[in-house]
Amino acid sequence: MGRVELPGGVYATESEALTALAAEAKRRGVSYGHLVADTTERERAEIIRDYCAKKRRSGRKK
Repeated sequence: MGRVELPGGVYATESEALTALAAEAKRRGVSYGHLVADTTERERAEIIRDYCAKKRRSGRKK
């Protein structure tokens, strides 16, 4: 998996990327492997960006 750049010039960690893809697979009701096999690198990057943005927004509300 390549590095995914987030807004602000930072990059998602490997842990964030894996967690984002696992959460998306669960949301779709498919396995992680099935999700990775059926999506392009660009789609996976977008899933990771959306997950990290949502995580950072919810972190600020505390």
